[in-house]
Amino acid sequence: MAQSEAELELARKNMRWGWALFVLFWVLFFGTVGIAYVYLWLD
Repeated sequence: MAQSEAELELARKNMRWGWALFVLFWVLFFGTVGIAYVYLWLD
């Protein structure tokens, strides 16, 4: 069951989007925690 070049390229594109969303999630998560710690530090 061979995959076409178009399917492989779509799979690569989807993996890039998946990793980008994964990284965005962690950036937002740690950014929120970081802002909370700064808020508590300045309080």
